[in-house]
Amino acid sequence: MEIKLDQIKGVGPSLLHAFRNQGIWSTYDLILNYPKSYEDFSITSLEHVKHKDIITVQGIITTELKMSRYAKSSPVSFKAKVLNETIDVIAFGRGYLLKALQKNDEVVIKGTYDLFKNQINASSVIKVDKKVPIKPLYKIEGVHDKTISNIVSTIFNEKQVNIFETIPQTLINQYKLLPRLEAYQKLHLPNSFDDVEKARRRFKYEEAFYLQLKLVSNQPSSHQRPPKSYDIHKVKDLIHHLPYELTQDQKEAVNDIFRDFKKDVASYRLIQGDVGSGKTLVSLLAIYATITAGEQVSFMAPTELLANQHFQYFSNYLKDVKIALLTGKTKNKDILKEKIKNHEYDLVIGTHALIEKDVVFANLGLVVIDEQHKFGVQTREELIEKSNSKDIIYLSATPIPRTLAMIAFGNSHVSIIKEKPKHRIAIDTRCITKNQIQRMYDDMHSAVIRKEHIFLVVPAITSTKVDDNIETVYDEIRNEFTAPIFVLHGRLSSDEKENIMEQFIYTPGSILIATTMIEVGIDIPTATLIGIYSAENFGLSQLHQLRGRVGRGTLASVCYLISEKDDLERLTLLSNTNDGFRLSEYDLVSRGPGDFLGVEQSGYLKFNFLELLKDYPILIEAQKNVRELISKPDFKTNPAYKYLNKYITESLKI
Repeated sequence: MEIKLDQIKGVGPSLLHAFRNQGIWSTYDLILNYPKSYEDFSITSLEHVKHKDIITVQGIITTELKMSRYAKSSPVSFKAKVLNETIDVIAFGRGYLLKALQKNDEVVIKGTYDLFKNQINASSVIKVDKKVPIKPLYKIEGVHDKTISNIVSTIFNEKQVNIFETIPQTLINQYKLLPRLEAYQKLHLPNSFDDVEKARRRFKYEEAFYLQLKLVSNQPSSHQRPPKSYDIHKVKDLIHHLPYELTQDQKEAVNDIFRDFKKDVASYRLIQGDVGSGKTLVSLLAIYATITAGEQVSFMAPTELLANQHFQYFSNYLKDVKIALLTGKTKNKDILKEKIKNHEYDLVIGTHALIEKDVVFANLGLVVIDEQHKFGVQTREELIEKSNSKDIIYLSATPIPRTLAMIAFGNSHVSIIKEKPKHRIAIDTRCITKNQIQRMYDDMHSAVIRKEHIFLVVPAITSTKVDDNIETVYDEIRNEFTAPIFVLHGRLSSDEKENIMEQFIYTPGSILIATTMIEVGIDIPTATLIGIYSAENFGLSQLHQLRGRVGRGTLASVCYLISEKDDLERLTLLSNTNDGFRLSEYDLVSRGPGDFLGVEQSGYLKFNFLELLKDYPILIEAQKNVRELISKPDFKTNPAYKYLNKYITESLKI
């Protein structure tokens, strides 16, 4: 039973109005509205800090202070622990700190935060008295922090709130976690920062536990099936006739899949292949092995263009395999569907058309879903449900931070391909400002003469918020070049998009101006230059994906990032690395989870305490605990199961 705030001593009409404006109606609401920060400590963690934010933090110096005698201004540097995080601190022109401070001193640090270096460029470093009382800061408009603390103290002292336990007691004991009620008390009324840290540790695990409970419940159910009786000799013969030797990462991914096939339960696996790493080749071997076992395979691609590309790709390598293409444009669909039902086709490649109810397989043994995050959960499940004993392979060329992939799919169900084939040439990435655009134009003229393809990407079709859009860039390019120019964006019909892409592909020396819809899968070996306008509007992972549209063959390729000067520091990361997984981790920190996993994660990937990268050990422990918990026959009577929906809607504020 909830206790309304108007029943609490000290809460009058004006306070009640201020609380209700913040969505706080009961004592439970107020307790869940924990302090945003504490006195002299403007943030409780670095989780939500953006690059170049001015911040003030309180921490403990963990290393000896050092001064560089060779750098300009002789900066003093040291490391400091801020709650559970260690950051680098550098202070220019403050040599006096060498005598004023030492290791283990508690200090208040104010300065500019560098996200990519996890470093504060300090404007001040002040030693503080460790006995200074901690004052919670709630930042609720119209209400003094002291007033809230007094009300919260009254609520706890008079037991006017019901805080139920949400984690099995065995796990609380195992990890020495605070009970939920005590954790909230320490967040609101701490005696030390150690109290705050203990409370945060409890809630980090709680969020990790319920995230894993949600994710594990979304994973495909395991169905018993005999081990696949594939013909390993035929598979080895196919590998022998490939034009390139498999990279070590590809070999390990193939071995992962074949180990899955040897089990007596159907498996699911995420194959993550960075741009140009050859994940499709890995799926080719899995598909062929399944076909040699006498089973059918369905391969679903997000667009007709990609489905066509895959059809050509697999037809080239699997010349003796009967392959069908099923898309919205397929003629005589009824005849084709009847042949699929009669197992006259071994491999069926298609788009959403594959999930139509009258598409029935005789013996579907493997489902491959390309760019799985591009499909809705329901679409994927409808294809998967066409067979209860099939294996599932999800392909993703979008680098997902390893942490996210492991927590979502489980450590044993993820294969990562980072190594690029030896014949691939690294893409030259250059950061320029708009007034340096002629550099790109000069390279474009040369590419047109060589009859190579050029991509130009803009953030919008038409917009008053950005100067670079389809209309403005088209006008600029039309005045500069006589080469054929094509335009592609989301307002065109599916047929128009397909026709434009086909014309572009088959017109050497042409230019395509497009929105980000070209970021995935388009494979044109003669595409050697891409220019990305207003690059400050894109995350690093998305820029990396767009960059991957060039350099698909053996020709030297270049990517131009056109942005404002204050964004060049971030974009330099892209210039210095071709590792999409590293870039995705920067995006995870600076932009949030986004659509990395392709599930309805907008809710359950919003956390108040948990940090996906830094708290990886907590996530893995929680995953292990959840798997053990749900394997027990009495799981559905467990309080954790009963509390799941209530927790997600209330505690995570979803």
